[in-house]
Amino acid sequence: MKNLFFMLLVAAIFGGCVSSATSTAKTNKTADTSGGSSDVVVQKVDKDDVRDIIREEKMLAPYDASESELSFTAVGEGIAPLNTVSSAQALALAKRAAITDGYRQLASKLYGVKVNGKDTVKDAMLRSSTITAQVNGLIKNASIIDENFNQGLYRVNLELKIDADKWKELFAY
Repeated sequence: MKNLFFMLLVAAIFGGCVSSATSTAKTNKTADTSGGSSDVVVQKVDKDDVRDIIREEKMLAPYDASESELSFTAVGEGIAPLNTVSSAQALALAKRAAITDGYRQLASKLYGVKVNGKDTVKDAMLRSSTITAQVNGLIKNASIIDENFNQGLYRVNLELKIDADKWKELFAY
């Protein structure tokens, strides 16, 4: 489906503007020649051709020929709970929370955040207001580049490196 949409987009870009008289003449010509030759040309487009066009036209994302890999970073923070059996358990739980928060931060950078809001008004007065935010995504191969634990707060710096072409294929929408 994406390929079809992209082919139509490329065809519209390269087709240019056609005057209404020309398009009317073509319509009449195809209508008059029932069963004859058609003016429609169908051409298959290869993914590599599309990538070359994206690269040449600098579409979808800024492209630097020397940069073949994109890097995304995020900072995750986790707090050690007070009701733990030992300090080692508190440290492990804080680290797990920090890594999870870091993954959430990366997912929000890559996939975006869905925000829902709801207000209830009665008698021209705001009764309640609710805002929820949700992130859905899959993060693979992120690496921890820095971590520290200070006064019950565990902080983790995560980095995700993605090939630029792969990023454009997955996230350019």
